[in-house]
Formats: sequence, C-alpha cells, structure tokens
Amino acid sequence: MQRLSRAEAQSRTRGRIVASATELFLRDGYTATSLEAVAAHAGFTRGAVYSNFASKVALGTAVIDELYDREIGRVLELSVSAADQGLAGVMASLDEWGRTIVGDRAWFRLEMAVTASSEHDGELMAATASRYQRIRAATTRLVEELEVAHDLELPVDAETLALGLFSLILGLGMQRAVDPSVPTDVAAVVVGRLLGGV
Repeated sequence: MQRLSRAEAQSRTRGRIVASATELFLRDGYTATSLEAVAAHAGFTRGAVYSNFASKVALGTAVIDELYDREIGRVLELSVSAADQGLAGVMASLDEWGRTIVGDRAWFRLEMAVTASSEHDGELMAATASRYQRIRAATTRLVEELEVAHDLELPVDAETLALGLFSLILGLGMQRAVDPSVPTDVAAVVVGRLLGGV
C-alpha cells in the first residue's frame, strides 16, 4: 500500500475532524461540544485538532463552509438533472430541495453560535464573507444557465437576482428555524414569478 504524503495525511486528518465536528455540533450543539469530544470522536488527540484549527470557532467555520458547499453541489446537481423537464421541472426540484434543508434548526443554531463567537475576529468574519460571496457566485451562475437554457428575459441582471434569491432563502431559513410552519415554497413562487410566471 502506498504511503500518504504529509499533505495528504494532514488533509485526511482535517477531513475526519470536520466530519466529526459536523456530526457533534449538529447533534449536541456547538456550545455543548468540546474540542476534546470532537478529537475523541474523530480518533485523535486534542493536539491534532489544534494543529489543524486555531480555535473552536475556526473549526465551526470550516464545518459551516462544508455544509454550504455540500448544499451548493446538491442544488447544481438538481438543476442539471431536472433540465430536461423544462423550467417548471427545475423549479419543482429546487422547491423539493428547499423543503429538506431550509430552516434546519441545528444548522441555524450552529451558524448563529459560530458567527457570534467570531464577531471580533476579522479573519473569521472575512471567511464568512468569502463563503457568502461563493454562494452568490454559484447562484449567479445557476441563474445565468437557466436564463440561457430556457430563453428567459430576467427582470434584473443575474447577479442582482442571485443576491435577492440567496437573501430570501437565508431569511426564510431563519424564520423556519424558529417557526417550522412558515412555508418553504415561497422562494419557488417568488423566483418563478421573476423568471416569467413559472
């Protein structure tokens, strides 16, 4: 068996730590989960955690990045797989995605706790801003692809529409986290109207 390079071994260790932290932070809560618990769950020492993450907040930021990256990937895959069903099919699949994730209480609590903890750390706040920029960029690309694939006339440019859509979903998620009776389909309804009455 081929030995892993130092960089590969560190990447694998980091991945296991993030996976364990994701499970524990979402299950038990960010505040209640110690770095020792994360390390033990991942099969490492606390030192291994600190050699990969400067602080618990840095680890929480990495977990949130991973969660968002996963969901961006899911949304893009759904839009591609539903493309042959027309714009209505794409919107229906994105609506179904929203029902499974928008307003997830554990994720909301985690994101709020990490954001509050990083309030005075410029580097971590910049990491959060960078994450939101990546999400807006991915959403802009999706809107542009829908515009071309379905010959749409957007009411505003794709970047503005993407910012509005992302803001709508974030706000909707916050409301649903405290009141699950808030419907998720409002995003699909609003976007459908903006895209031409779908």
